[in-house]
Amino acid sequence: MKFIHIPTIVWAFLIGGLAFSACEKNKEILATWDVAGANSEMAHLRIVHAAPNFRLVTGQADSIHVFVNNVKVNGARLTYGGLFPAQTNNSYIGLTPGDVDLKISVGGVVNIDSIPVTTLKVKLDKGNFYSLIITDSIMNGSRDSAKMFLRDNFILPNPGRVSLRLVHAMVDTADRRVDVWSARRNNVLYSNVLPGAIFSFSNQPFINIPDTLIVRRAGTTTELGRINNVTFADQRIYTLFLRGDVRLTSGAKARGITFYANR
Repeated sequence: MKFIHIPTIVWAFLIGGLAFSACEKNKEILATWDVAGANSEMAHLRIVHAAPNFRLVTGQADSIHVFVNNVKVNGARLTYGGLFPAQTNNSYIGLTPGDVDLKISVGGVVNIDSIPVTTLKVKLDKGNFYSLIITDSIMNGSRDSAKMFLRDNFILPNPGRVSLRLVHAMVDTADRRVDVWSARRNNVLYSNVLPGAIFSFSNQPFINIPDTLIVRRAGTTTELGRINNVTFADQRIYTLFLRGDVRLTSGAKARGITFYANR
């Protein structure tokens, strides 16, 4: 991948086939969902909680729920680093396409929907895939791109290839650039990447040998994070993901790099 691509940011959801129950204490509203298919009439969504300073930014607890048209679509409360659905080969929920209302809420004692954090009106298109990556910019209405609702434009790779993209969601108040280094290739995979940058999916050779991926300050060997013994599977699609607070070197919300499978 040579060029950074910032896709059109859309915020949109609608869920079909929902199991609904009253908002009582300790009662959860769970959405039914189906596996995304290649020719599906549904839209498809993956949710990632990547806001290390959510509590500081919003003044609320960082265990959250996502609602579509006032019905909760995630399972248990999402905390930092959490994904919904959980990691599987088909890691998207099926949603009815159309114009919808999206809401992120913090649960209260009696009502799981008692403390709305932000609401948006959006549109989803059938057959498309989306990732909602909740970042520290969730409250910043002037920077929708920083909230990272992404259309996941990918194509199943041919045998002997994998598809990768990079999303830079690491919090860096100085907006300094980074490189992502591959130890196996002894070369930079992504260079001079600004916070908030989103790369397109790109097919890469499948090599069944573990790699170590290292995040560095651009043009230096100053390390910000790494993942060891990474082996991607043939014909799979992945998002490399820079996350955490660059000021933190340890703990659950420390700066680092991880990945998740899209398909």
